Amino acid sequence: MKESGFKYLIFTTKHHDGFCMFDSKYTDFSVSKHGYKNGKYRNIAYHVFDAFRQKGFMIGAYFSKPDWHCPYYWDPALATPTRNVNYDIQKYPETWAKYQQYTANQIDELMSDYGRIDILWLDGGWVRKPAQDIKLDEIVDKARLKQPGLIAVDRTVPGRNENYQTPELRIPKTQLDHPWESGITLTNSWGWNPKPKYKSARWVINTLAEITAKGGCFLLNVGPNREGEIEEEVVKRLQEVGSWLSTNGSAIYATRITPNYHSGNVWFTANKDGKTLYAIYALPEGEELPETIEWEGNLPKGKLTLLQNGKRVKYSCKDGKVTVQLPDGLLNESLAFRFKVK
Repeated sequence: MKESGFKYLIFTTKHHDGFCMFDSKYTDFSVSKHGYKNGKYRNIAYHVFDAFRQKGFMIGAYFSKPDWHCPYYWDPALATPTRNVNYDIQKYPETWAKYQQYTANQIDELMSDYGRIDILWLDGGWVRKPAQDIKLDEIVDKARLKQPGLIAVDRTVPGRNENYQTPELRIPKTQLDHPWESGITLTNSWGWNPKPKYKSARWVINTLAEITAKGGCFLLNVGPNREGEIEEEVVKRLQEVGSWLSTNGSAIYATRITPNYHSGNVWFTANKDGKTLYAIYALPEGEELPETIEWEGNLPKGKLTLLQNGKRVKYSCKDGKVTVQLPDGLLNESLAFRFKVK
């Protein structure tokens, strides 16, 4: 993942099914007490966080607010017609209070026993005030006492605990004026799929360019198989993305948005000094590089450098349009250019 260009990790510590990928004191429904109870790394979340942290990643803990295994959320004696709590909280406030405490206890474990955590990524937006209040304000406040500077992501719940927005399986149509992150799968499902439809490395690169130009982060979902392995077809794609970022990453990392951010197949980002722009030509799937690339606006001043080889390329400007002459011998991939603007 480091070589592939990722900068932060969001690891699923518990999804809606309630199965914990960490060693919780409050349930036996966990990997450390079942399938991997005798494994060397039985407390999987701890070791995953530790390994990624050692490589300089920001660490995020995904945690589901609903828990379909917990009897305080889904009473086993009652039907479960929807994904919501399956009893009337007003009639059984004591049971709901137990669920509030159960949730608070598990999040406190993650914030206390797993080293530095940068992001608490909370899913299950239907668990919210007023109908299903888990006292999240108190939970997050307590978490920040142990994890100063913690970013909270109470997804789809506007307010103090949704520090950035999380559009799922889509990219916003335009730039947004607040922090956001698109979560999109590499295959056709969130979890492991026995018959996956893989998206290509070029799709990942082009999607990353669009998201970055619009001011967001790209949360690319990769589902390991039941042995915890990242499969070879995934590795190949991520290595190709990493290779592209190793030469073109300056057009992505630590950049800023710029007002004129899109023209045809070209996406624009800006250096944080505000004086240097990058143009990323998103080569469409299945196509070869053309002889010329065109875009409107963002007219270069002086040299135009192709990041793939670090060399200057020829261009012309006429009537607000830029035409770039591509040299022979280039790798057939999306291209990034660096230039100053007039």
